[in-house]
Amino acid sequence: MNANGVEDIFFNPGGEQASIQTTIAKLRVSGKRAPRLVLCLDESVAMAAAHGHYMVSGKPQVVMVHAELGTQQVGGALHNAQWGRIPVILWAGLAGAPQRVNWKNEPYDQGGMVRNCVKWDHEITDNQNISEVLGEAFKIAFSEPRGPVYLAYSRDMTTKKMDRKTIRPSATDDLAVAPPIGNDTLNKIAGMLIEAENPLIIAGYTGRHPESVASLVELAETLGAPVLTSQVWMNFPTTHPLCAGIEQILGSRKANPYIADADVLLVIDYDMPYAIAAGVPGKDARIIHLDVDPLTQGRPLWGRGADIYVKADSREAIPALTGAIRRVLTPEKRDKFSQRSSRLGNAHIKQRKGWRAQAVSSAKLKPISPDWLCHCIAGIIDEDTIVVNHNI
Repeated sequence: MNANGVEDIFFNPGGEQASIQTTIAKLRVSGKRAPRLVLCLDESVAMAAAHGHYMVSGKPQVVMVHAELGTQQVGGALHNAQWGRIPVILWAGLAGAPQRVNWKNEPYDQGGMVRNCVKWDHEITDNQNISEVLGEAFKIAFSEPRGPVYLAYSRDMTTKKMDRKTIRPSATDDLAVAPPIGNDTLNKIAGMLIEAENPLIIAGYTGRHPESVASLVELAETLGAPVLTSQVWMNFPTTHPLCAGIEQILGSRKANPYIADADVLLVIDYDMPYAIAAGVPGKDARIIHLDVDPLTQGRPLWGRGADIYVKADSREAIPALTGAIRRVLTPEKRDKFSQRSSRLGNAHIKQRKGWRAQAVSSAKLKPISPDWLCHCIAGIIDEDTIVVNHNI
């Protein structure tokens, strides 16, 4: 754990964890380096805590739970980590004896419970070195597209004495992502966006790299294009005049704005949401997809995929695309984009005023109106406040 930069282990205890907890406690009492154990009263809370820790710190995360029961209790929080691209190791003891079978008389497979939600699941065998397996797990979790990994281990394995050895840290910061976009492709995309009458930028998880927020603002301002940001990461400031809002999901009171009218959609680091809201691109709209994952969690964009897909690191692709657009912009196009930005900015102001008016008009409703509740919360939070939204 130390070698891989783990600072905290979020856990809900079980018997097979006793030796791990004891070892960590002894190390910390003696002043030696060891991760901090953070007790969570529910396994889903442990996973949610690791999720949030990674979003703020960017550091490797470990969640430790009790066998199959603890694994099941993590529940939807693992699903959230999958869709949020969170590199977390979910670590659990093995519950079954070697001869255990399921209802189909097949060998018991604990990893099968989470296989659809993780990048890799692995049962550590007696002849494997735990540190080497953990190193591989962190590499897999941190390779793009990032995501959770599940490891299962036997109680006996953690009580055996091992020879001391030097453990090299996993190079999670140096994992290759994608090569730079070729100039021909970059210029083609830039040309499509420049000629578009109603371009739209949709950002899914670009904000996992904080520096990409400013880059995306610069691209949007250069193009005079609205940006629809996902519910997964803070990709674009919602107060910016070009913010088209936060992506709606099924059950919302309104459809996603601008999608149906867009003639060119630039989709960056984006997966289709779990529950898709109304509002899809028109049949003649062209979709450009920049991402590290062409599979988009196995769900094609709006059931049709992209017209152009480019595997790219958005940290590099967004500034490169902004530069390509600026190099060929004519004065006429600059004026056109400026006018479009003004129209979008006025619409943004009008929309926010409408939201406030709706909230104030609902102030005395019982039970409390969501509009008034959010309006009140917005009035007291500051730039250091972290808002946790725990719903679908």
